[in-house]
Amino acid sequence: MQNLRSPAVLDAYLRAHGAGAAPELDRLCGQFHAHTSLLYWFTDLRAAQAEARRTRRPILSLRLLGRLDEELSCANSRFFRRLLYPDARINRLLRERFVLHWQSVRPVPIVTIDFGDGRRVRRTLTGNSLHLILDADGNVLDALPGLVSPDVFHRLLTGERVEPPKAAPTRAVAASTIAMTKHRVEAPLLRAVQHDLDGDTRTNLALHARIRDALARYAWTADQLVAWIYRDLFLMPLDDVSLGLDAPEPFQ
Repeated sequence: MQNLRSPAVLDAYLRAHGAGAAPELDRLCGQFHAHTSLLYWFTDLRAAQAEARRTRRPILSLRLLGRLDEELSCANSRFFRRLLYPDARINRLLRERFVLHWQSVRPVPIVTIDFGDGRRVRRTLTGNSLHLILDADGNVLDALPGLVSPDVFHRLLTGERVEPPKAAPTRAVAASTIAMTKHRVEAPLLRAVQHDLDGDTRTNLALHARIRDALARYAWTADQLVAWIYRDLFLMPLDDVSLGLDAPEPFQ
């Protein structure tokens, strides 16, 4: 029986229907909004390993909360879909040098805010994700935690040495320091809200260094490494049923 979801079937679909946004294209690719990157994702690791042996390529295995083929997967995986996978250099690298696979490690917590007037907002809470680089036998070669800039992600995938970006004040901070008296009042708030991609990159490169050290010390399987990363680095153990969100009421 023909595999109804495979790279060959995807190629045939694109020739027949083009690359416009479509639910069928998402289903074939295994990714929500697949038209933005046109990458094929295996969801069966054994099938990905067979393809890796056939093509002699490593596997890039995304581990995430939720599902890559649903809109509300964890926040980082949504950034991967928007910032990393469509990037021309990264896209070409993923297409030509890797076999792609994703696996949900657990559902992502989702909260619904009801405004009482018929309007509702659904958002994810907490969650993180990482990319494993595996050989065709499933052995871990590297693991890239969280979100980093497209340039750093590309360099990590190609094995280049990466230096963390230097911390630099945001434009809001720079503007605030022009008036130092006002800045003394504003600085705590500005520091609290300052959160940019370079900051994520610095944090996750530091975690990556800890992962490389662990890989040199321990002969962990992929699942053992993922469990350690979520528990000790992401601080959200996968066996915590509430991922730390069930804090008791302060006055109970």
